[in-house]
Amino acid sequence: MINIFKKQNEMTIIGQGGKIILFTLPSLIAAILAQIYFPQFAALPAGLSFLQPVGYLLLLPGLVLWGAAIFQLLTGFSQGTLVTTGAYGVVRNPIYSSATFFILPGVSLLTMTWVYFVPAVFLYVGVMIFIGHEEQQLTQAFGKEYEDYLARVDRMVPFKKP
Repeated sequence: MINIFKKQNEMTIIGQGGKIILFTLPSLIAAILAQIYFPQFAALPAGLSFLQPVGYLLLLPGLVLWGAAIFQLLTGFSQGTLVTTGAYGVVRNPIYSSATFFILPGVSLLTMTWVYFVPAVFLYVGVMIFIGHEEQQLTQAFGKEYEDYLARVDRMVPFKKP
């Protein structure tokens, strides 16, 4: 049985995720409550309803990227290896990136509300604030291999060179 909760290279599988989620969670809860209790306030203008199908176009790659990243993280972390291909070859933080750029905006467009764009911004900012510590740990653990990875793959924007 693979123990994903065992520390690898002095890191847990959660990394800085707890801090990032705690930073983002209030805005996500507020978005959900706004959609439920204040739907007129949360709604996008009716004239933008032609954008609703774009929600599916965002959601599908977002879920694929997210799922691939979770699978790769569970596999790579349990082996103590640095994952730099697949979802992690597209962006260094594909779990956060998929939610920021695809899943939350996709949900906003599918529900025709603007409120899920707000937690996407908070998630992006949270990653920028907290991920540096994790990157330092990875540099210590993997050295030049991680430094080379930093030079070729962006932190959050898919396919963008750093």
